[in-house]
Amino acid sequence: MKFTKQLICLSLCFGGIAKAQEHVHGAGTVFVIQDGANWQMQYVLPAADALGFEHAPEDKQQRDSLASLGHTLEKIENLVQLDGKCKQLDYSHNLDVFEGQEGAEHKHGNLHDEEEEHHHDEHDEHDEHDEHDEHHKTHGDHDGHDEEHEVHHQNIEVSYTLQCTNQVKGLSFVIFDKMHSLQTLEVQWSIESGQGSATLTNSVTDMEFN
Repeated sequence: MKFTKQLICLSLCFGGIAKAQEHVHGAGTVFVIQDGANWQMQYVLPAADALGFEHAPEDKQQRDSLASLGHTLEKIENLVQLDGKCKQLDYSHNLDVFEGQEGAEHKHGNLHDEEEEHHHDEHDEHDEHDEHDEHHKTHGDHDGHDEEHEVHHQNIEVSYTLQCTNQVKGLSFVIFDKMHSLQTLEVQWSIESGQGSATLTNSVTDMEFN
């Protein structure tokens, strides 16, 4: 709970929430919080860079990519190396959102079929259906855009809890080797020595807390 409050405060102070909502392909955000020997790191990454797609898996290759990403995210050292002696205690991610999308789409498809069957024998169904579609085509563009943005512009979020026996002074991001289309990481931190931020790129991957 304490980490969560600190993370919210850090996000608001640096505008991290708004930045993450912009969803710029090639750009991710990392939040770093310290509470004594305990550290937490949260990554917010565009799914297009982490997975190569932004929707529920549609074939075996995409399902394999999702499983591979899940395996990669299990260990923080696959994303970043810390210069302190740290032990990973826990981690969590939101990859199940893609399974949720798949289930939601399937459920929506079944509901649509039921509605089609229910209205099949109703009078003037075809005309009403056409009129309904035309109404949405003319007046529902905004809603369609919102739905498309929600479904097709996903972020991958993953959080790690660490315990470090000495002070972490710097980070080396190997995530760029895993996600080749990722170009920048905005790192924001609140640690015992102070708060700060830095921008890392695929050519400048190391940083020190200052």
